[in-house]
Amino acid sequence: MFLRRPGWISALLAASLLAGTAGAASRCKLMMTPQLPVTMDNLRPVITANINGVDARFIVDTGSFFDFMSPAAAAEFKLPLSYAPPGYSVNGIGGSVTPQVATAKSFTVAGVTVHDAVFLVGNNDFRGGEVGLLGQNLFRLADDDYDFADGVLRFVRPTHCGGQMLAYWATTQPVSVVKLHWTSEQRPHLIGEASVNGHKIEVLFDTGSPRTILSLRAAKWAGITPDSPGVIPAGVTSGLGANAIRVWIAPVAKFDIGGEAIEHTRVLMGDIDLGSLNVDMLLGTDFFLAHHVYVAYSQDKLYFTYNGGVVFDLNARRPATQATSAQNTPPSRVPAASTGQQALPAAASDVPTDAAGFMRRGMADASRAEYPEAIADLTRACDLDPADADCRYQRGLAYWHSARWEPALADFTAAIQLRPNDFDAHMARAEVELRRQQAGAAADLDAVDHFAPQQADLRLALARLYGAAAEYAGAIHEYDLWIEYHPDDLRLPHALGGRCGAEALANVDVDRALEDCNQALRSIPKPATAVAVSNRGLVYLRQGKLDSALADFTTALKLQPKLFIARYGLGLAELKKGLKEQGRSDLLAVQAARPQLAQRLAAVGLTP
Repeated sequence: MFLRRPGWISALLAASLLAGTAGAASRCKLMMTPQLPVTMDNLRPVITANINGVDARFIVDTGSFFDFMSPAAAAEFKLPLSYAPPGYSVNGIGGSVTPQVATAKSFTVAGVTVHDAVFLVGNNDFRGGEVGLLGQNLFRLADDDYDFADGVLRFVRPTHCGGQMLAYWATTQPVSVVKLHWTSEQRPHLIGEASVNGHKIEVLFDTGSPRTILSLRAAKWAGITPDSPGVIPAGVTSGLGANAIRVWIAPVAKFDIGGEAIEHTRVLMGDIDLGSLNVDMLLGTDFFLAHHVYVAYSQDKLYFTYNGGVVFDLNARRPATQATSAQNTPPSRVPAASTGQQALPAAASDVPTDAAGFMRRGMADASRAEYPEAIADLTRACDLDPADADCRYQRGLAYWHSARWEPALADFTAAIQLRPNDFDAHMARAEVELRRQQAGAAADLDAVDHFAPQQADLRLALARLYGAAAEYAGAIHEYDLWIEYHPDDLRLPHALGGRCGAEALANVDVDRALEDCNQALRSIPKPATAVAVSNRGLVYLRQGKLDSALADFTTALKLQPKLFIARYGLGLAELKKGLKEQGRSDLLAVQAARPQLAQRLAAVGLTP
């Protein structure tokens, strides 16, 4: 029912292929499409497509069997929705989801258009401005060449190559090879074998997962549990499912795959369960960024070579003059065996020669937290194309992550001057202004509210920034919009808790605020409830329910002892209850530790 006919990608290959090596008909040739630009949005590989004549950004997701779209994007593009067949469900991190189906009149990618294109629609947004993800119903129609470090994706069709090694770019570096489990239209997932600490595991090559993540089950086989020495909590992660899962950073003595060995590294681990796929690890975009990868569906093999830099280490940054850091031993290699067959075509150079190429490589550098290299590449790009607002924005982000606030502000301002409706640049400038406690953030936040689509996922972050700027009416408005278009998103409880707090601080609609907080607290996992409990305490304080307020503030501080807004509310409730010594002590503690917070709370009428 859902699979798109493959004829359109064949048309693309036929219309604009680049032949491999000229010569006899029996000689191996690789017919390649022109490179498809890939930009790295943090650790999300993104390509630009077009829906019904409007450009749209999609995540390249080798781990998804089909194309997905967020509910908010389907609403934004006004796509009709229908129900999936009864009993149809999709497994992802965080559980399964029963999708809806959206149909676009036209969908264009890589210059080729397909009509009545079908997308599955899940519950969650993709959180980076991307409208959806493209899966294996697209990518398995030809071999794929992933060179994310240089911002390149190509479709490839080999002819007369048999079992020949297809890593055409590899001239001197060793090539690693992984035999993939048999792939088909019904089972398109890229699954192969690897080992962790000498224990064999099944891995899924998954660019939809920003970070590589090891299952708790497989980690236990390798002698690693959340209680093992050196393991530290790393919060939560999520996917298509309705639940977030807890993750930890775990030390791994040795990871082996395809003849490559990575020693003394660290990876995320969590309770991933992808149902019938039965895989033990998702090899994410971090792995792809550190390697040039060729997926040979034609052979059920995957080839890769090492680019340099760290692979998994979650905190390491590569020095500008080295290929790795001291905490992450560079991979060692077992060279691939010679096939004895004819040589493949020489690799076309992916070294940037224009502004777009330098910008893609700079964004890949930034995704690996290699900010000096990113700034250098982005500066080349901006010099070559001074009128490119996005280049200024991306370099501003690199400066920002390097804590270089002045050049970051200058670049965001330049981006806005070049493109006044650039709501991403307005948003970034507002965040820097708030971080540096500068005035003027509210004007940028208002610009984002004006220019961004009503359905945009960024409205959740915009609500938080309005709150940080003490613009509580603006925060409530953004929460209202986000909640309207994301009714089933797994972040809904956090959004309800945030709206409750904004309503309490603004002292408006406190009855709805109480309902919001109660609904949030029924769903938020206990370790994360401190803020929502404190917000409910503020509501009770506004309502004059002092005993309930005291109980909530006390509970919030037990969960998060340095939550100063709860300490301030506790002090006010204590004073109003006649507990003058305790109340003064708590208020003075907040005044000493967070004087600006105390001033802001007093400004909205929360005074003794």
